[in-house]
Amino acid sequence: MFFSLHISLLTSILLGAGLLLGGVYTLWQCVRAARLRRFVEVDEVQRDYADQLPPVTVIVDACTETGQLSQYLPMVLAQDYPEFEVVVVANTEAEATGDALSALKVEHSNLHVTFAPRGTRTLSRKKLALMIGIKAAHHDIVLTTCANCRPAGDQWLRLMMRNFTPEVDIVLGYSHYRYRRDKRWGRRMRVIDTVSTGAQWVLAAIHGHPYRGVTENLAYRKQLFYDNNGFAGSMELIWGEDDVFLSQIAQGRTVRVELAPESQLNVHYDNLRHAHHLLKMRRDFTSTRVRRKSFLVQGLMSWLWWLGLLALVAAVATAWPNAVVLIAAVTIVALLWAIVSWAMGRISTVLQAPRLWFTAPLLAWWRPLVGAIYRLRESRNRHSNFTSYI
Repeated sequence: MFFSLHISLLTSILLGAGLLLGGVYTLWQCVRAARLRRFVEVDEVQRDYADQLPPVTVIVDACTETGQLSQYLPMVLAQDYPEFEVVVVANTEAEATGDALSALKVEHSNLHVTFAPRGTRTLSRKKLALMIGIKAAHHDIVLTTCANCRPAGDQWLRLMMRNFTPEVDIVLGYSHYRYRRDKRWGRRMRVIDTVSTGAQWVLAAIHGHPYRGVTENLAYRKQLFYDNNGFAGSMELIWGEDDVFLSQIAQGRTVRVELAPESQLNVHYDNLRHAHHLLKMRRDFTSTRVRRKSFLVQGLMSWLWWLGLLALVAAVATAWPNAVVLIAAVTIVALLWAIVSWAMGRISTVLQAPRLWFTAPLLAWWRPLVGAIYRLRESRNRHSNFTSYI
């Protein structure tokens, strides 16, 4: 190995390309992190909130995720909120009249329990539970969640409902799985995938282009459901009640995002690895029905990150064994790597995810390949996304 400042034109172009492409990706991540932080620290603090908190019906789906209903439901009922009711939709009449729910109904007059009949093959259990809950709601605003969701405190309802000023129709809350419970192989990739996906739809909504929400933490005016003919736009799908439905009812409506720490829900899964796999498959499938330019931007930036690093590797290869080029390439990578790690760490903090520090850029680099594998698997099982498969 030798040191020489005489570098060929091709090597110089490759170094410049690596710096430029990697720099664009790095800048993009910094802009996203800054926008999320500004939203939480400035926008949410300064925007107008409802003078009087509106009555709300909390719909708890206990059909698709029985989770730990007996443990988490009391936390929902214990919310510090002036007027709300809780409608639990259970799987069967036996579950709806079970000892745990019966005991809670004695203590809480605002708890109502119903059930979804079995045997329906033309509608997903999730949609059926939500439809029953909405029809049973007595209030004009509904907030949907699931039996496996745990509020961070007793201010969850207040933080979500404070956004319902007269002009606001939809409030998007955020939820995430319990990261500390994930001890299995691939947990870091699941974190980066969850954070990247979450930041993508949250930022799109902040910029006025909502296309996705999460039914674990989604509030809207009940009339929107009827005006949209319920889930008519995704009736043939097993899923789609959070992204296809939201993208339809949000057109021309005022939508707000709530990201205060106590407004975010923790979601419990017995098999977290399997649950993440299913959720990713569903998101990839329904994304074809809610195409937004944010998908293109995300894909483009991922490719820039790939191409930038590959250009630097190519620069070293063309000038080998010139140590000057190697040092220049390593310096560029280290600088960009550190900035991307910092930016993604700030995004993770807002979304209450673990900071992955210097492994984050590497995982982001591999994420497009992992996504391609998931899409390949999904293409072989597309039929399983339709209600005709149930």
